[in-house]
Amino acid sequence: MANTLNAFIIGAGRVSGGLSRALERSPGVQLAAVADTDLARAEALANKYGVPAVADYRELLGKDNLDLAVIGLPHWLHRPVAIDCAKAGKHIYVEKPLANTVEEAEEMIAAAEANKIRLLAAHTQRFFSSTQLARQYVSDRKIGDVVFATDTWYKDFGVAMRPPWFLDREKGGGMWLMNGAHMIDRTCYILDSEVAAVKAWIGNPIYHLKADDSSIAFLQLKSGQTITLMHSGWKKGIDRNEVEIVGTDGMMRVDTYGQRLWLAEGGEYAPVEVVRQDAMTVEMTQFVAAIQNGGELPVPIEWGRHIMKVLVACEESSRTGREVVID
Repeated sequence: MANTLNAFIIGAGRVSGGLSRALERSPGVQLAAVADTDLARAEALANKYGVPAVADYRELLGKDNLDLAVIGLPHWLHRPVAIDCAKAGKHIYVEKPLANTVEEAEEMIAAAEANKIRLLAAHTQRFFSSTQLARQYVSDRKIGDVVFATDTWYKDFGVAMRPPWFLDREKGGGMWLMNGAHMIDRTCYILDSEVAAVKAWIGNPIYHLKADDSSIAFLQLKSGQTITLMHSGWKKGIDRNEVEIVGTDGMMRVDTYGQRLWLAEGGEYAPVEVVRQDAMTVEMTQFVAAIQNGGELPVPIEWGRHIMKVLVACEESSRTGREVVID
């Protein structure tokens, strides 16, 4: 393998801009090709970097000079495309969630292991500066012992701009799979714990689609702490995206995307200085380094599988009305 990895993006949709910038900014890797069934869209991205574009990603799998597949496709396509890439000996960076079901995730992991390639489920939330600082503050007991955390995310569903697959849960659509994965990852990362059991409600009362638009989940952590997640894709509303943590000796509020953090002082929140960083670039840089030196992945693949289990367990809890234990 060359010192500089040659990467190819599969899927030139909404997330491809961030992925291509991360490849451009990360040492040890470069964008070498783009694939999308919409060839014009693939060419639009490829032309920015002076690389070839193809309509069928399988045209790239036999090329020995390509090392890393960067998958930014709809969730239901993660499994078949990742398995094809693994069989071709390509390392894989795949956008979260890892797959559409736990079974699909298991198949992807098995394919990666069988073909001795590195597979990363890209959970970018943990690489924002504010998330990492919050985790450090919890570890340092800056607010004492954590009592509980609440992760709240309200945003415009944006039905008109969503592709058809996003409006159908069978294809991995809906707000829960898309953003619930972010919420579980970032809050559990801050508290440094996996999930032991869940109780949840996930529904579609706003738009009545085949995919959810609102959810509430109660997560019991293995650490003994609890997390409440509240998420909604509103029709008319206000944006809110934050994690709030109550401790025995203080409170903390975290805005991950805005990379801001506040600590409670004198009855109100006081801002803490946060040095911003591009989370996707940090994640990509660490993944490339892990491929090159055989080190640990920045997001262990077991964590990607665990997130899938929690997502699906919450859906099961919503269907049955019962608590579901994560095995």
